[in-house]
Amino acid sequence: MTYSDLPHDDELPFEEVRATLTKMQFTDEELLQEQIVGGSGSKTFVVLVAAFAALGGFLFGLDLGYISGVESMASFSQDVLSGEEIESLEKGTVTGIFAIGAVVAAFPAVISCIVDRVGRKGCMVLGGLTFCLGAAIQGWAPNLNTMLCGRFIAGASVGLLSANVPLYQGEIAPPENRGAIVALYQLAITMGIMLAFWMNYWLQPLQHGWRYSILLQLIPGGIFAAGASFMPQSPRWLVSRRRYKAALDILRRIRGKHEDVRMELVATYKEYRRERATGKANYVELFTGSNGKVLLIGIVLQLLQQLCGLNVFMYYGPTVFKKIFHAPRASFLFAALSGLVNFLSTFPALCLVDRLGRTTLLCASALGMAICCADLRQVGDACFSSSQDDSCGPVSKYAMAGAIFLDIFNYAYGWGPVVWIYCAEIFSLKYKTKSNGLTTDANWVGNFLIGFAPPWLMEKIGFKTFWIFAAVNLLGVALSCVLPETKGKSLEEIQELFHSWLHKGEELPGDLFLCADESDEGDVSESDSSSDL
Repeated sequence: MTYSDLPHDDELPFEEVRATLTKMQFTDEELLQEQIVGGSGSKTFVVLVAAFAALGGFLFGLDLGYISGVESMASFSQDVLSGEEIESLEKGTVTGIFAIGAVVAAFPAVISCIVDRVGRKGCMVLGGLTFCLGAAIQGWAPNLNTMLCGRFIAGASVGLLSANVPLYQGEIAPPENRGAIVALYQLAITMGIMLAFWMNYWLQPLQHGWRYSILLQLIPGGIFAAGASFMPQSPRWLVSRRRYKAALDILRRIRGKHEDVRMELVATYKEYRRERATGKANYVELFTGSNGKVLLIGIVLQLLQQLCGLNVFMYYGPTVFKKIFHAPRASFLFAALSGLVNFLSTFPALCLVDRLGRTTLLCASALGMAICCADLRQVGDACFSSSQDDSCGPVSKYAMAGAIFLDIFNYAYGWGPVVWIYCAEIFSLKYKTKSNGLTTDANWVGNFLIGFAPPWLMEKIGFKTFWIFAAVNLLGVALSCVLPETKGKSLEEIQELFHSWLHKGEELPGDLFLCADESDEGDVSESDSSSDL
């Protein structure tokens, strides 16, 4: 029995699938007529590839987590600042310049140029190499200016990775497991943060301990750069480059034998041609109409993810705990424990995001963080507003530590991973790289603000700072209540979902690609080869 003898989904009848494959210059009759053209891979293989790609998030977490401890180490002060204590402005600059590097690398004009030339896989290789360069410069730094240079380069590497890894994971994942697979990126971030905190805890007493904490990052950075070169390209990126045969080969590698890879290829191609029918990509179209509205949603989500207050504890955990407990060693221990809580609390997202959905987790997460921030403000302001910092006693101090851990828990299962998942799903193939670059930039702008402002805010208004974070989280609750749910839908179905949501139920235009004048002759690049696999 051939494929044409079987019943099919009305959305993709056989004649349309065959006509589309022919248009894509596939002439193999076996491919066109077989009952099922399955893959040789499995979900396990996809998870393994996505988990290795998540090492890019691990590098992100290492750089995010180590700086709080390094700035508090006596050896850093001795080696870089001639024994002087780091000032609030210098601390904010060292922390914040990392985000500036990420903003530059993820800027649409920059990231689009790189991805267009080397693809998402090549971008990850470049990100790993750049990370190693930044870590080497920081670990060697004899003064603050050199340290700033290394931080900027490391930030650029993380900008490249954060703008590509979640998209890559989302593009290779099957719809029913996409949430959990993309959540691996956030899990890896939390793992990196946790490891950085514990490295700082153990290396802090050593002479030059801060240098060891940074230089150890060269090991995972080198492994990631080398291993990423063997990863498959994204099939959707290959379709956007008109390399259909290579895209089919990749789909065969990452899909199981009972999954018809032709269906996914044709659906991706239809979406690509539908978008191409409106003309070439341009910034006017990107910033207006439906594209502009979806882009604004992504930007707001990424800003709120950073401005909710969680990274205050990632960047300045030892400082906050030192203020609470007045014991430098205890402050490093509690910061390390917060990293452990952050890591373990991400696992519920892996289990629940494809069951309960994205918006449910966002709403519960933001509400929980708002309550914790309000509690931190109330207890912290009562205990530390006077000159006697021990006025509330040990019970209040441990209550504050508990509120911090609970805040981290709420972030880790919700706004931490789900924002990356949502932004990896909602953008059209035509503007996916540019849109994700802009939303990643928004994330890093928020990251810069949260890295630069808290030392000054804590110095000026103390724990009243957490009222600001509580208000941000309430805004997150409101937004998550109105966003459409995307769980279980293919990337192409999500485009239809957002069109209906934004245009009051109007249907997408028909198969516009059938009306497009542009021919696919010559679309298949001669560079399609096994080297892309």
